[in-house]
Amino acid sequence: MVDKEVPLIEAEKTPQKDVALDPKGFFVIEVHGKEIRVEYYTNIYKENRIVSGNLKKVFSGKKADALSDTIVEHVPGLRPEHYMYIGRELQRAQCALEKNKEYFQGGC
Repeated sequence: MVDKEVPLIEAEKTPQKDVALDPKGFFVIEVHGKEIRVEYYTNIYKENRIVSGNLKKVFSGKKADALSDTIVEHVPGLRPEHYMYIGRELQRAQCALEKNKEYFQGGC
């Protein structure tokens, strides 16, 4: 039982223009055959802008939870909202894999 009033906070999607890119890098998620493949790139900057990436690690698996846990272990220090985005995308990729549908990675 709750002894005090707690705030109820309505969920809101962050507008695309307000999304901050992660200085640690970015991920490319694809469904290849019967598995999900996740490529991790560190950012390459030119004049203080991200212009490309340097491939550092590749993860593969069939389950979003296992891939999420593995990414957290092997790519520490990402922005918390980046981990959450990756989790959502991995869940979508797993669903596409299980239903034999096409998967396209969405934006932030």
